[in-house]
Formats: sequence, structure tokens, C-alpha cells
Amino acid sequence: MMSLLPLMSMYFTRLVACLLVVCVIGLNKATVNAAPPNVLLIMTDDQGWGDLGCHQNPLIETPVLDQLASQSVCLDRFYVSPVCAPTRAALLTGRYPERGGVSGVTRRREVLRAEEQTIAELFAAAGYRTGCFGKWHNGAQMPMHPNGQGFEEFFGFCGGHFNLYDDPLLERNGKSVATKGYITDVITDAAIEFIQQSADRPFLCYVPFNAPHGPFQVPQPLFEKYHQAGKLPEKTAAVYAMVDNIDTNVGRLLATLDQQGLAKNTIVLFLTDNGPNGKRYNGGMRGAKGSVHEGGCRVPCYIRWPQRIEPSKIQQITAHIDLLPTLAGWCDVDLPGSLELDGQDLSHLIAEGHDGSLQDRCLLTIRHQSDAGMQFHRAAARDNQFRLTIENGKPALFDLLADPGQKVDLAKQMPERVAQMRTPIDRYWSEVAASIQQPSAVPVMSQRPTYIPSVEAVLHGKPGFAYGISWAHGWVDNWTEADDRLVWRIAVQDPGRYEVWLHSVCDSDDVNVTATIGHQSVSSQVPRCSNKLVKRPDLDSTSTPRWMLDFKTHSLGTVELTAGSVELSLKRQQAGPMIQCGGVTLKPVAP
Repeated sequence: MMSLLPLMSMYFTRLVACLLVVCVIGLNKATVNAAPPNVLLIMTDDQGWGDLGCHQNPLIETPVLDQLASQSVCLDRFYVSPVCAPTRAALLTGRYPERGGVSGVTRRREVLRAEEQTIAELFAAAGYRTGCFGKWHNGAQMPMHPNGQGFEEFFGFCGGHFNLYDDPLLERNGKSVATKGYITDVITDAAIEFIQQSADRPFLCYVPFNAPHGPFQVPQPLFEKYHQAGKLPEKTAAVYAMVDNIDTNVGRLLATLDQQGLAKNTIVLFLTDNGPNGKRYNGGMRGAKGSVHEGGCRVPCYIRWPQRIEPSKIQQITAHIDLLPTLAGWCDVDLPGSLELDGQDLSHLIAEGHDGSLQDRCLLTIRHQSDAGMQFHRAAARDNQFRLTIENGKPALFDLLADPGQKVDLAKQMPERVAQMRTPIDRYWSEVAASIQQPSAVPVMSQRPTYIPSVEAVLHGKPGFAYGISWAHGWVDNWTEADDRLVWRIAVQDPGRYEVWLHSVCDSDDVNVTATIGHQSVSSQVPRCSNKLVKRPDLDSTSTPRWMLDFKTHSLGTVELTAGSVELSLKRQQAGPMIQCGGVTLKPVAP
């Protein structure tokens, strides 16, 4: 027995050591679980797959993003929608954008329905601080405004683009803010401040930069760096300069995580919202922004989380709709059982590099326009090998593994594959078509003034949209006749008294305008305001000039509104000098 004591002692010592190791591992795991990860979600606007140095573009310098790519899981075949607002809606909801009412980029087809549950609402319910900094483009009025969709902090702008990138007049939580500096730098400043103030609880920081979307404005030294006396076209040089500036600002965001000791437990995602906004290097892919082909929808997506995932490149197809369920899983955020997602949780795919359950998936793309009626304008389906496109009713099929440039149409040789891939497109369109034909009404609530831009109006008579443009910052002109009308459909959610403010320009003192809401009307003489058109600064001298106009606001009177849907219309009392109209504001009047 005595001879066994040393042996038993040795085994006992090893057992204790093993138990200590297990305890330490358990403590480390508990510590990790006790600290939910932060999320920094960065998305750029109109930056294509090819607008990165790490994607073999020798003409652009993006050292920060290149390094981020090397530190990340790269979703190499990652897909978004072909244009801005639908991608944003899909990213926010984990659902195809048309399900939430988003089928376009203007005239209220970009507005995400208030009842959609966003990633911000879900993360806020789980105790996260939520902030959005940059371009929203999914609804400007409450409750579709970022503050109504789960973001406790919003700084940026809600429209589809912004006119002036230097010293921009932006918005913070519904109030105008005058700023100093270049817009991407200013947005980054606000996001950094949010991160620095979030030490007490985890955060979801969404940074949708508006560059390199036009207008093509960027600090002159950066522009000259890429223009180099005409070696690159002005537009391309401006885009590359804007991306260069984005790269610097992403570096500032990442440095802030380091300085705050947050880098290891922060999930950093970088992606773009569609293909490039012009003809330039895009990796040989067919199509650009707006196209349902590969070049319009395939974009970079990098995910860095040093504490959990190792850098790798994943070839299976993934999409914008997948990010919400993936992040929710990683961050232990509950998803309600009633939430019907189109996206898939990619955590197993990212951990293992392959997920057999995703092998047969098919991603859908719809490009609808209002004059197409109950038919989609263009569509596509993408699986792990093929892309089916439908344009003008004609299908085309491409084997992306053998033919990445989409030069050989296989539709006639493979009719069974065409039918197989078209079926989910037709099924999905039958589910959503009816719900997106009528743009949503403008909600009117008492918590803040409701601005209704003129480009959302239905025009009757001779008025038209200035220069034929019905996008953000546009206006109505040629409003001269007594029979002319501007009409909006509004949905009054909070009954009460509201003052009607007209935003207009008119070079006359003899013009009277009547606003009618339901059975109530108010009228007033519009004061003279002869603001001059100002050409928007743009470094691309070959592009069509864009113009800016400042409007004078004038109260037409106060109305008592009851809850419900009703028309708001503007009408002149007599023909006369032209009125240019920027929109209407309904301002709640305190009892």
C-alpha cells in the first residue's frame, strides 16, 4: 500500500490541476457571456465591389479597409439590392425590402412601414444603446424616422442624398444642427462621441455614410490626388477621393475602439449598399448600380470580431437579409416568434466555413417601378452557381462559376433550371405586389412638426417637378393657374390643432394660397420671396448641372384635425405669377 501513495498523490495533483483549468475556462466563458458584444455596422453609399485596393484596384488607396479585410471573415459572394433604400430596409429588418413597403428610392416608395421590427428595436429591447449616424433613407416623418424605428440617437439626414457636403445643415433627433467640416468627417465625429459615451452598456452603432454618392464634392487636395491632370475622369477621381476619405474615417472609428478598450469584443461590419454609381473598375462583373446583374448587387462584406471569429473567406452566397439574424444570435438578442425573416443565421457558416443547410438557397432581387403596374420591372434569382435575370419579360441564365462576367446566356439550353429559379421570383412577387402599389400616407403626429416635401405630392394641372426631378431637395414649379392643385395623402394619428406652414418662393405680393385638409380650409397671402437659383457645386463638370433653391416659410393658418386618413391639398385663389413650392409643414399647436 505504501508504494501506491506516490502514484495516488500524482494522480490527485493532476486531477486538481485539471479541475482548476476547467474552472478557469468556465470563468473566462462566463466573463465573455457577461459582456455582450458591441456592434459597429458601417455601410457606404454607391461604393462598388471594385472600389477597394484589396480587390485588385491599383488606382485607389484604402489601407485601413484593406487591413480590416485581412482581419475579417470575408463574405466573398455577398449580395444587396441594386439601389439605396431597399438595401437599407433589408439590412434593418432581415426581410426582403418589399415586405416592408420599400420598392424604390423616392415618392414614398422608400419608406419602411412603422410596424416593421428593426434591428435597432430588437437590440434596444435587449438593453443595447442604439445610434444611427449618416444617411437614413427609409422615412423622414415619425414613426418611420430613425427615432421611431428604435434608434435613441440619430444624427444625419433622412433623404436619399444631400446637396452640400461642406458645413452641412444636418439633423439631430428631429432638430436642425449647423456643422463645420466635411460631411463624412462630421458624421464620424458624432459616431465616435456615441461610442465614447457608451461605456455603461453595450451599443449598436450604425454608420451609413452617404459618400461616395453624388454630388461629387470632396476636399480639393484629395480630388487632385486622383485626378492628376486628367489621368482619371473627374467623376471617378471624385469617387475615389471620397472613398479615400471614408477609409481615413473608418480608421478613426477603429482607433476609438482601441482607445476605449472595446476592440476585442466589438463586432465590426463593413459593407456597401449597391454596385458602383458609374462606369469604373468593378472586378469584371456585369452591371452597376441599379442593375439586377452581378455588378449591381454583389458588394464587399467584412466581419471582424477578434474575440470570437478567425479571418477567412467564405464562398457560399450570403445577403443583407442575413445580418440581423446573425448579429442577434451572436449578441443573444431574442427574436420574437412572430418575426418572419427571409435572412438566415450565418454563425455556423462563419464558424465552419461551409453550411450544408444553405447550399440550396436562392436569393431574390426585384426592381419595381410605379408605372409597371402589377408587374415587376426587372428581377433576378441567385443560387450558389447560377444567376437568372428577367428584363423586359425576357429571362437569361448565367453560370457564375464558369462565366463570372455573364457573357453566355444559357436560358435556351437549360429551360428546367430557368423554370426552377423563376418559381420563387413569381411566388414572392405574388405575395408583395398588391401591398406596394399604393405609396404610404404621410403620418402626422403631435410629438414633432411634420414636414411633407413637395416631391411627394400628386400634381393636378400644369405644375411639374423642377427639371423633371422628384428626388430629395426637389420642388414644384410652373404653379400658375387657379385650377392647379398639389395633393398629399396624410394619416392623422394624433388629433388636435395644427398650424399649416407653406415653403415657397414667389416674386409677387398678390398671390393667395388655400390649404384644404378634409372639410377645413385656411388661406393667406403669400409674401414676396425672390430667392435665386444656386448651382450645386460639383467636381464632375461633365454631369448635368443641379440647382438649389431656398424657400421662405409662411403660415396659412391653423386647423383642427381628427384622427384618420385624409387629403391635404394646396390651391391658388387666382391665376398669376408662378409659385415654386418646396413643401408643407404641419406644426402641432399646444392646447
